Amino acid sequence: MANEMYHVPGASNDPAYGVAAKAFSVNYLKALYDKMGAWKSVRSFDADVAAFGESVTMPSFPRLNAVNASMTDGTYAKENTAITPQTILINQAKAVGYQIPEPVFFQAKLDVRAAFAEEAGRAVSNSIDVEMVKLIPSLSHTAGTLGSDLTDADVSLAIQTLVVNHVDISNPNDMCWILPGTQFSAIRQLKSYEKSFRIMAGQTNSNGSADIQAAIDTLYGIPVFFRSDAEMAVTGGKLGGLFYRDSVGIAIQRMPTLRQPMPVPGTINLEMLTWALFGIAVIKAETAVKILCK
Repeated sequence: MANEMYHVPGASNDPAYGVAAKAFSVNYLKALYDKMGAWKSVRSFDADVAAFGESVTMPSFPRLNAVNASMTDGTYAKENTAITPQTILINQAKAVGYQIPEPVFFQAKLDVRAAFAEEAGRAVSNSIDVEMVKLIPSLSHTAGTLGSDLTDADVSLAIQTLVVNHVDISNPNDMCWILPGTQFSAIRQLKSYEKSFRIMAGQTNSNGSADIQAAIDTLYGIPVFFRSDAEMAVTGGKLGGLFYRDSVGIAIQRMPTLRQPMPVPGTINLEMLTWALFGIAVIKAETAVKILCK
């Protein structure tokens, strides 16, 4: 990932033509691409997305099996191993804007642009998780009971569903739970719950940031992300999800569009704005589980 992004205006007489925004980009990308969002635990694709409405094709590989081959004539029994193309439509445009009085912008003891950039990155990342939550109702495999707290048996059943569907669960970081915040207390009482510490954001000090240590809630070592999105509420309870890395495909603009701080007409405010394009879709429904709870 490059450390610089450039504002590319429509005409060379734009006041911000060719202005580098290194401080902005480093902080934005640090927040957008660190490992704090659930969407980063599933398969993602950083695309050179140029326009809303584009589509990205992502292959969905079948489960492959070794078959016997004849050592006399070299024949073997073919299996149907066709690769299924999956399409992700770039149909999400998320903008983050903020106004700040111009005197504060220039007199603040901190870099306002850098601070805004980091928060904007988190906001865009959170919006991708919101769209991921919206996919949960479409999942066919289920575990748990609507209106009831999750139990260790429910958690085990959800993981078992992945095992039955030939998912390799040896690496917990290839999966993630998205659970409603109402289950926070119940989850922390489960035997399978633990809090682990891991290093996030591999930036160096020369880029204006350092490695940070983050505490992550886990179930059987699988990261848990608690959310309170409206889409998690259904009649009789709440929904969550367990996702394997190839269950969801995400295509996101490699370099977000940004604007230099612009005066707000009729005020002494400056507006800072960034926006990004992305698309998200279920790729392999059999490698994800809908969690029913309260």
